[in-house]
Order: sequence, then C-alpha cells, then structure tokens
Amino acid sequence: MRALKDQVLAHPLALFPDFRRMFAGRVVSAVGDKFFSIAIAWWVLSSGGENSKLHLGLVMAMNVVPVVLFGPLLGTLSDRSDKRRVMLAADGARAALVLVLVALLWGGRLTLPALYALCFCISGFGPLFESAEAASILRLTSEERMPQAVAADSSILQLSNVVGSALGSVLMAAAGVAGAFLFNAGGYLLSFAAIWGIRTELKPEARTESSFVAEFREGLAYILGNRPVLALILTFAFFNFFVGPILILIPMIVKFTLKESVTWLAVFETFFAAGSAALAVAMSFKSSYGGIYGWFFASVLAVGLSFGGLYFAADKYAICALLFAAGAALGAGNAVVLTLFQSVVPDAMKGRFFSVLTTLAYAVLPVTFMVNGMLAEKYSVGFCIAMNASAVLLLSFLVLLLPRAEYKA
Repeated sequence: MRALKDQVLAHPLALFPDFRRMFAGRVVSAVGDKFFSIAIAWWVLSSGGENSKLHLGLVMAMNVVPVVLFGPLLGTLSDRSDKRRVMLAADGARAALVLVLVALLWGGRLTLPALYALCFCISGFGPLFESAEAASILRLTSEERMPQAVAADSSILQLSNVVGSALGSVLMAAAGVAGAFLFNAGGYLLSFAAIWGIRTELKPEARTESSFVAEFREGLAYILGNRPVLALILTFAFFNFFVGPILILIPMIVKFTLKESVTWLAVFETFFAAGSAALAVAMSFKSSYGGIYGWFFASVLAVGLSFGGLYFAADKYAICALLFAAGAALGAGNAVVLTLFQSVVPDAMKGRFFSVLTTLAYAVLPVTFMVNGMLAEKYSVGFCIAMNASAVLLLSFLVLLLPRAEYKA
C-alpha cells in the first residue's frame, strides 16, 4: 500500500500543478468533444435520408480536412508564439463557433452544408491547440518524468471518451442534440479557464531572427532528413487509414446491423475508450520503456486481431469485449511511440514536428471516411471491417522492418 502511495505522489499530475491544470482542462473539453461527435453522428444518420452513411463519412471528413490543410503552418506559428496564449485563443474560438451551431439548431436552421462548414471551422483550431500543448509537456514537467507525463497526456482522449461515451446517450435523452453541443462549448470555456491558470513560462525560446517561411522549411527539413522518425510518421498515416474508419463503422453497426438505439452506440464507444484509457493510465506509472518497436508491433497486431473479430461477432457483449481489447492495444501503442518522439525531437522544433505528425496521420482520414462510407453503401459494413482488419494485420509485420530511432530507455 505504501509503495502504491509513493507511486501516486511521484506521478507528474501530483508533482506539477501547471501540468495538472492543463490535463484537467483538456479532459473537460475532450468530454465535450465526445458528446459533440456522438450527437453529430446520430443527427446525421437520423436526418441524412437514404444517403446517411455517405453523409456521415463527409461530416467526419470535414472534421479532419483543416488538420491537413493548416496543421504544419499552425505548428510553425505555435513555435514562434507564447504557447499559453495560443491555447487560450484556440479554446475561445472553438467555444464561440460551437455556440453558433447551437443557435442554428435551436432556430431550426441547421442544414448539412452549414454543419459541414462549422465542423470545418471548429476543427481548424484543433491543430493550433494540440501542437502548442504537445510542445509544452516537457516545460511543465521534467526530463525524468517526461515518459510518465506523455503517457498521462495520451490517456486524456481515452479517459474523456469513457466519460463522454457513457454519459452521451443520457445527455442526449435529457437535453437533445443541442444540449450535447452546448456542453461542448462549456468544455472549451472550462479548458480556457484552466489554461489561464498556468504560471509556467511558455514563451518561445530565444532564437536568431528568421522568417516564418524559413522556420516552416526548417521543420520540414528536419523530418524529411530523419529516416527513422519519418518512417514512424508514415506508418502512423497508414495505420490511421485502416483504423480511423472505426469512428464511422461503430455507429453504422448500431444503426443498421444491430438496429439498436443510441444507447448501444454510447456503450460500444465506452468500451473502446475504456480499454485505451486503462492501458494509457497504467503506462503513466512506468518511468521508461525498453523495446519500443516491439511494443508498437504487438499493439498494431492486437488492434488488427480485435478489429477482425468484429466481422464474426453478432453478440453485443462480444463486440464490447473486442472493442475494449482494440482500445487497449491502441492506447499502449500511442503511449510508447509518443514517448519516443518527445525524447528524440528537439524542444525548439516540437510545435512544428507534432503539427506535421498530426497532419500526415490525419491527411488520410477524409479519404478513408469517404471511401468506407461509399463501400458500406455499395457492399456492407462487414465488408469494410474485414478489409480494414486485414490491412492492419499486414501493417503490423511491416513495423518490424522500420529503421530504428535512438532512444534512451
């Protein structure tokens, strides 16, 4: 018991108040994001008519297109700016845009084109916040606690998904789709308040004067010239192409295969997020890793096997177990690879690096959402599951061939 207490007291969330503030703010805003995504998916599938599957793919694509278009530029802006102010601006803008969406819905004027446009604008501020946040982790913690801090930070999305998925159907039943959107706006405002409370200096490091374009090119040159890092980023992109569709396949399984209510959508997403959160939280107590590439191979293989199991599962409880396993594997893989990146990428370049990582990893999502939406319309949801699971299993063995980046365990 004493050893467990000592581990808790030595955890980055206990040691570093500003890191704790940023963590709490992100959890709250991410819970709102989950309510938002569940509400959008159900609204589109219920209001999109006979082409609702395709419309869902298009709406999800609108959520990632801005990341692809603006990510690297916003990462460069983050490296040149006070990261605290960058995060505050991103939270404030997103809260305002979601409130516009609420007003349109309450006024009965929300259309699919308007939803596409607002989702595009809201998501456009995501890369700005995420690149500044990722570049702040080391400054808000320490070299020694950085691996634990990265694992804790990577658990935020999963922890919030657990809460958001579990309560999403309850919130929609009580307050409707507009209530879910309103909660999302409130989450951004709470995150704004938490970031406002950070007192650690997050201004850019002193550097020789150089232009925005020069620094943008410098960031790209670093990534393109580092084969092990570039190989991992490209692997992330391929992995996202075949795993990302689960975000639209889960609602389709509930609505069209099982013919269940939004409650089961919340249940399935809760189990998926719970698996990822459980592994990420457990790994946040681990101070170092050995054999990061072995971890990555095992996690991708486990995701492929679990994803493939969904093709054969007809029982709702079996689907819950498979989604939990897939989420756990995903959480482990994310934690170890992000720790490697935090270790090897120079601090002054992290904003640019993580924005490019996000851009390349997410660039495939609009394409895969639309492709899977069309394939689900033409063939079946099961066909999409089998195709993507087979590709992930093949990718897991390609991980073993990647060039290795040096990492001090």
